[in-house]
Amino acid sequence: MTVAQSSSKTYTFDEYVALEQTEGIRYEYWDGEVIAMAGATKRHNIIVQSLSRVLYSHARKNGCQVFAENVRQKLKTGQRYVYPDIIYTCDPADLENDMAVWVDSPSLLIEVVSNSTHGKDFHDKRPHYTKIPSLLYYLLVSQTDQRVEVFERNVNFWKYQIMEGGDTVVNLPLLDMTLPLAEMYEGIVYPVE
Repeated sequence: MTVAQSSSKTYTFDEYVALEQTEGIRYEYWDGEVIAMAGATKRHNIIVQSLSRVLYSHARKNGCQVFAENVRQKLKTGQRYVYPDIIYTCDPADLENDMAVWVDSPSLLIEVVSNSTHGKDFHDKRPHYTKIPSLLYYLLVSQTDQRVEVFERNVNFWKYQIMEGGDTVVNLPLLDMTLPLAEMYEGIVYPVE
C-alpha cells in the first residue's frame, strides 16, 4: 500500500463503518481518527494474490480462512481497526459469521511493503499486531526485492529473521506451513544487477 491520508474529524465506530459504505473508500480506524488507504501498485496486487493462492489450500485442509486486503483486523490496543494485506485465521469465532467486517484472532498477518510503507508496518503496526494473543507470525513481504521479514512468537519474545532470494523457503512450523519465495513472487521480474 502507498502512504495513506488522515482526516481531522473524530468518528464513532458506527460512523466509520457508515463512512466506508457511503464513500466506497477503505479507512483504517485509530481511536476515532480515520485514515484513508491509498491505492496499491500492480506488483503489490500480484504478490497479495500469490500469497492468497499459496495460503488458500493450506487453510481449506485445516479449517481456516484467508482474507486479502478488504477485511479489517481488530487490534487489542484501543478502538483500532486496520487492513492488513493478508489475514489467516483458524479461530471458530472469526469463521462463524462470514458477514462480519473484522477478524479478532488471526494466526498470521502479512503486509506487502514498499519503501514508503515499510516504516509504518514495521514501527507503527507491529507493536499492536504482536499484542494479539492468537498471532503466531507477522510477515513483511518486500515489493522491491525478494525478501521477507519474519516475526515468530516464542514463549517470552518475538524471534526476528530476514529471508532473501528466490530459492528461499519461509518455514512457519507453528502453523505447519512453508511459503516458497518463488511462489510468492511468481510473475514478477526484478532487474538484473
